[in-house]
Amino acid sequence: MALGKIKADTLEHSTAGTVDTQFVVNGSAKAWAKCTNAAGLDDSFNISGGTDNGTGNYTYAFTSSMATVNYVSLTNTVYATLSASGTLTASNYQVRCYSRADSLTAIDDVNFSQIAGDLA
Repeated sequence: MALGKIKADTLEHSTAGTVDTQFVVNGSAKAWAKCTNAAGLDDSFNISGGTDNGTGNYTYAFTSSMATVNYVSLTNTVYATLSASGTLTASNYQVRCYSRADSLTAIDDVNFSQIAGDLA
């Protein structure tokens, strides 16, 4: 089967109008994940797997790396806890989860991430 390319400067929807393809490329999430409280993946895009580094400390690896460490990692948790991005590298990123109830003690929790930036 031959591989090919479709090249277009704009995409047009029959009722929703048009959008510049560069906006789509630059504005789309490059990775996202819904993760268990043990770094397992419930569902994801461009995430090859997770590592549980200890209580509330997870690292997720990209299937396709980011161009640099200058990307944005947005994190969240499912329960009334807090999450934060930790170390970012071109090939993976870290999520940390903390309890809000007791001075930010690290805890295991379900977490979500979205990555925006440039792929390598």
